[in-house]
Amino acid sequence: MQLDQVTVTSPPAGEFERMATRQALRVSRMIAGIALSLAVLMWCLIAWSIWSADDTARANGRVQAYNLTAAFANELSMTLDAIDAEFRTIEAGIKLMPPGTPAADARLARELRSVLPPGSQARIAGPDGRLLFSTQKPDPGSADYNSRGHFIRHRDDPAAGMLLDRPDPGKDNRIELSQRLDAADGAFGGEIMLLLPPENLIQLNREIDIGRRGMLAITGLDGIVQAGYDRDHPDGMSAVGTDLRGVPYPETLAPGRTSDYVRAGRSRGIERLVTMRRLERYPVNVLVALDLDDVLGSARSHLWLVGLVGLGATALIGVLCMLLVREVRRRTRREIELSVDRDRLALAQAQIEADRARLAETNRELLASKESADAANRAKSQFLAHMSHELRTPLHAIIGFSELIKDQSPSAPGSPPIAGYARDIWTSGRHLLDLINSILDISKVESGTATLAETVVAVADLMRSSLISVRAQAQARCIAIDVQKPDDTLKVWADRTRLQQVLINLLSNAVKFTPDNGRIVLAVGRSPRGELVLTVADSGIGMTEADIEIAMAPFGQVDNSLSRSFEGTGLGLPLAHRLVELHGGRLELKSVKGHGTTATVTLPAERIR
Repeated sequence: MQLDQVTVTSPPAGEFERMATRQALRVSRMIAGIALSLAVLMWCLIAWSIWSADDTARANGRVQAYNLTAAFANELSMTLDAIDAEFRTIEAGIKLMPPGTPAADARLARELRSVLPPGSQARIAGPDGRLLFSTQKPDPGSADYNSRGHFIRHRDDPAAGMLLDRPDPGKDNRIELSQRLDAADGAFGGEIMLLLPPENLIQLNREIDIGRRGMLAITGLDGIVQAGYDRDHPDGMSAVGTDLRGVPYPETLAPGRTSDYVRAGRSRGIERLVTMRRLERYPVNVLVALDLDDVLGSARSHLWLVGLVGLGATALIGVLCMLLVREVRRRTRREIELSVDRDRLALAQAQIEADRARLAETNRELLASKESADAANRAKSQFLAHMSHELRTPLHAIIGFSELIKDQSPSAPGSPPIAGYARDIWTSGRHLLDLINSILDISKVESGTATLAETVVAVADLMRSSLISVRAQAQARCIAIDVQKPDDTLKVWADRTRLQQVLINLLSNAVKFTPDNGRIVLAVGRSPRGELVLTVADSGIGMTEADIEIAMAPFGQVDNSLSRSFEGTGLGLPLAHRLVELHGGRLELKSVKGHGTTATVTLPAERIR
């Protein structure tokens, strides 16, 4: 795998870019080599696992077929031994009383019925090949066996032993077993033949499952199938007469020995694992053929499973390799970009250092300006505090003398209007004194020199005394004031003068901005958190959100035109706000233009007594 060339346009790529690209190429090749090695090693292990599973399955199949062959051969040997014993018994009886007379034939028939298996028949031929006796019903009559192969074999070979002749599927589905009969002098005395259903030779196959396409066969030494058993032919008539000779069928096999091989079946073309065993005392072979698909079923399942796992692992290795190479490319590109960014950051850092020096100088200048402003503010507050006595003393004198003149001036008709002038002087003086007091109070609050003289104050008494200051003005304009008085036991820990000043300012604003015949509500209550809530609600002109911000600022005037409709300095609400905050509470205004204003004073629950 090759790594694409990584370039940086600005600034131009340098030596670091070339070195990083070469390193990325080396790492990519190394990752690809490791991934290829892992894949090759994994597939080598998979191939070994598949071969091992196949070899194990074949070995297990050979062991199973060998055991089945030994079991079936043992059963067939015992069956043939029993038949041979019966033949010897019959031969002894024939020597004592040869067949041919009614008495001898009746006795022989009784003996044969007692020893012959069900469904079998017996025949006896003389030395001349003529049929002497038969249990077949009806009697087949005279028959000549001189041309039969088994008769010729018994006549010419005294050591031939018991011979098996395959059944004829078209005529009689019974296998023929024959044995030589010797005369008293040892000469050839004929032969005895037993026609037996093939299923009577071996019955163990009914209890042992040799597979869906497995087969059990009995063959002669010539390789011709004498009897065949499978799942569809338990009667032994499967593939009878089939010649099994040819590679790899063993031409010669010693008595008692076993051989195995793999070949396609002659009857159905199914590839089978075949185990053949020759009986020790009889010229018969027993073959067990297991379907190779059944034998290798687990191995082939293992092959598919391991193959799929191998393909998945190979795909995973490939994906991981691609991801690693892509990550190497990404990191290389990022390192090149970082190298460019480092150069830019160095320049930026130098600029920042210069800006930092200028900022430090600016901060020093701002601190100096702030200190100058604080000093000026303190000087202003001290000046206003010191001017309290100088301003209030002459104002008190003016107010006192004007009040004296107003009360003692003649008021008869035709007298000079001195009383009216004195009343105007007194009113102006009182207004100027209230303005100076408000300015001094808010200056103390903002300078932090204001303190609270706190006592236990009855809330009902506080409301009554506050109403006295605005009741006359409200009555003059026919404004109704509804008071929702609290319980006389409700008391609060507060500065009575300051708190009363707050209520008076709120009530004065409500009276001022409520039109004639309007209505004002003064109420007290408790919030869900136990706080004390004082509410002043009017039906006046109302304000917008922007107007509320202006009204809460010192000297703020909502009506700021040259011909203002309402008098005032704009200090009532800001002063009330500061005094409520000194008590740890809050003042909130809610208003809708043209629908009145509601001022709410909230004091902490711990101030309630």
